[in-house]
Amino acid sequence: MELPSDFEKHLDGLEIEKRDYQLAAVKEIIESYPESSILLNYPYGTGKTIITLLIFLAIKNENPSAKFVFTSAREAAGLRCRQALEMAKKFGFIEKIGYLYDPTGKGLSLRQKSKMYEASTVIFSPITALMNDYIEIKSKLRINILENINMYVIDEATDILARDMSGFRLSKYFDAIFKMREKGIKFPILVLTGTRDKQKANAIIRLLGKDTTKFMQRLDLSPYETITKIQKIKREDYIKIDQLISTQLTIPIETIQKNLDKNLSRLEIIKLSYGGILDRLQSEHKEYPFKISKYTIKDKETKEELTTAFLRLFKLTHSRLLLLESTPGEFLKYIESEENKEFFKTIIEASKEMISYRVDLPRYDEPEEKTTRGLVQPKVSTALDLIHEHLIRGAQILLFTRYLALGEQIYRLLQVLKYPDVKYLSGKSTEDMRRIALKEFEEGNVNVLVFTPLGGRGLNLDAADVVIHLDITTNVDDMIQRRERARGCLEYVLVLEGTSEEKKVKEYEELINNEEKKEQPPE
Repeated sequence: MELPSDFEKHLDGLEIEKRDYQLAAVKEIIESYPESSILLNYPYGTGKTIITLLIFLAIKNENPSAKFVFTSAREAAGLRCRQALEMAKKFGFIEKIGYLYDPTGKGLSLRQKSKMYEASTVIFSPITALMNDYIEIKSKLRINILENINMYVIDEATDILARDMSGFRLSKYFDAIFKMREKGIKFPILVLTGTRDKQKANAIIRLLGKDTTKFMQRLDLSPYETITKIQKIKREDYIKIDQLISTQLTIPIETIQKNLDKNLSRLEIIKLSYGGILDRLQSEHKEYPFKISKYTIKDKETKEELTTAFLRLFKLTHSRLLLLESTPGEFLKYIESEENKEFFKTIIEASKEMISYRVDLPRYDEPEEKTTRGLVQPKVSTALDLIHEHLIRGAQILLFTRYLALGEQIYRLLQVLKYPDVKYLSGKSTEDMRRIALKEFEEGNVNVLVFTPLGGRGLNLDAADVVIHLDITTNVDDMIQRRERARGCLEYVLVLEGTSEEKKVKEYEELINNEEKKEQPPE
């Protein structure tokens, strides 16, 4: 199949960045359609969703009855799919493609849902919602809603490896998709990702199957240079607490290795603790031995030992995250709570000393008068200094944090210290608040925008002169994503020296260095 000769006419009036590059990608994918599945591994910010919508339009032009699925593997999959839906509306794709189904309506009967799927030309849906409907409709109505799909798109596909690469089986949703293909329902899958990790890219190809003959990879498309500065912060009290927590991790980890596998690494065990193994251990089991993932639990005593060990491990690792990435108050509240204080009795007193730490903060309108006393995490103090330094030279600043408490704290501080035109967006922000704040930032009417991952969805990082990462994401690919979308800004990554954060920052630095080597022309 080739691009229709009149395809360009459909694009009249559409303002699409990098149109030539995106059309070249569409042409390359269309040429291999529908014989094989495709991994499209392009940098973040290069418009993979637009490429997908253009592909739908091209196929629809040749086959008016064609049907498509666009789904995301992200935790915030519903938001991602709604973004794609809004993009389709903005570019007029609803009129050009036909009826689109956004399955967020509640109270629909199974038969109504089935009819909506049948009538849909394009389904924008989180993978979990889609596959739950698929399984329920197939088992109760004997109807396969994915039987006549012309293309199945998995956005943010790097996330599907979270289970596979940590020893868990593939999620039942993707398992169902791949089993359908084994049984002869051969819709091609277009996988979208932007990972720079070759191991992850190769793992995705393995999951897609033997017919994946197309691997499109272009990771050299950064149009402007981004300068990254790792800002190291020395604080003895935080280092002391982090090391105390780290020492206590040894006991539960040794217990888990003894009962599951002596060769399990600390990282693999921590992934298990965040992967739901504790819930499965705490559920009722009448027969022994039984299996959890690939591990055998031989008797009740083993189960109880592992339950205690994983509970302790989870609480310790979570307290460390709060220590390094949230507010001092949030950390102290967690370790002093009734259900946790027994676990943390050896560090509570030392932690109270840290919590009592206060700093003098400069007012923006009177920087020489440091009169405001603030109870802050050390990174917040550093971030305020950076914001002040760059704001006075007229820069626009984005500050990212994973934690609501930390975002709210720094936003309130900036207001108290009289910093002008500051906005804060989190998952609690309404759609109207988000839209207005993002528009104002892009137009230069907001100087500082503090945001969390959900609050910052759809954020145009091109408008920023400075991006500050207040904390380090667990998935370094997310950091790379923001870095590539920023395009030419000054990026600061704040890290507490002598703590467990340093290893994650080192991994980020290595990825950046590898990128820069690739971008250098040969001598």
